[in-house]
Amino acid sequence: MESYIMKLISVANEPGMISFATGLPDRRLFDVKGIAEAAKDVLNGDPKDALQYGITEGLPALREKIAERCKKELGFNTSIDNIFITNGSQECFDHLGKLFIDPDDEMMIENPGYLGALQSFSVYSPKFLGIDVNENGPNMDQVRSAFGKNPKLYYAVPNHQNPSGISYSDDARKEIAELLKGNECLMIEDDAYGELGFKGRVRKTIRSMNDGIVMTGSYSKIISPGMRVGWMIVPDELVSPVRKSLEASCLHANTFSQAIMNRFLEKNNLSEYLKPIRNEYGRKCRLMLDLLNDNFQDGPSWNEPDGGMFIWFRTPKGTDASKLFEAALKQKVVVMPGKPFHVKGGETTIRLNYATASDEEMKDGMKRLRNAYRGVF
Repeated sequence: MESYIMKLISVANEPGMISFATGLPDRRLFDVKGIAEAAKDVLNGDPKDALQYGITEGLPALREKIAERCKKELGFNTSIDNIFITNGSQECFDHLGKLFIDPDDEMMIENPGYLGALQSFSVYSPKFLGIDVNENGPNMDQVRSAFGKNPKLYYAVPNHQNPSGISYSDDARKEIAELLKGNECLMIEDDAYGELGFKGRVRKTIRSMNDGIVMTGSYSKIISPGMRVGWMIVPDELVSPVRKSLEASCLHANTFSQAIMNRFLEKNNLSEYLKPIRNEYGRKCRLMLDLLNDNFQDGPSWNEPDGGMFIWFRTPKGTDASKLFEAALKQKVVVMPGKPFHVKGGETTIRLNYATASDEEMKDGMKRLRNAYRGVF
């Protein structure tokens, strides 16, 4: 796992390299002017609070906006007292791992699952119970079996999952919400990609069916990852432990970024703001799917996401996709092998990001990937 990550870091920015490997959003969609105007408004107003230490929970006005979004779009009500602003949603995983996981405790996680979460929770040495995912979501037989082992946590990305791009079915969401009611396991529902459905939000959140769930979210994929503004919504009994954990580790998230984000959201209707972003990602996804169909008639397979940033590419059964990764590098195109996202298996998988590359880069890069594929398989 680590060697792939280090290799990607070192080669992704080489001259002439085309990357389908990262988890980055399209920088061309950043509203640079709007963010600059929001920052200017903060500094031209009364900036002392924005430049000072803040409260651990985060800026109340920003938390109010998150609560309003939950009621309007995510299907549930929450008090701002249950919302914490974090330095990106990645920070949430560390705090929850710290609070709940002792070495060798069992924890449910998707297989494949988000690599950043795997890395974050791994620090606390749990035994991962890998739940295979398919086009409808998790393997529910495995979910039921795993709940019988009394796991401490269950981490999942039900909407446009990273890395596979799949979204859970309504039936899977409902059953998981019910199973949790009879179990002490705490679910973490990561909604990092929930706002990136090409036609809007795809289905009800699991949190809307069970208020004992922790939900995490972020403005990184839709406004700016560099601002590092994420959030988590926790049940009442976790408010005090989470506050203490945040205060002990970082005092609070970046107050200046919070103030700018809050002002940006005051000046922009989020639903309207998201429309061109959703449309563009939908267009780029269709372009990559068309290019895959044009360049790979036989052998590999892939899914067709309804949102997010990723396509899940599979090489034929019995092959080793890491060989395609190595061959693609020689063609100056970098892809992300799927195996590091797994706690078991994954040898035939590749994650492709359609969000980052330009149209021309995508067209050229797909030809290079085809040539690499033909040289290996």
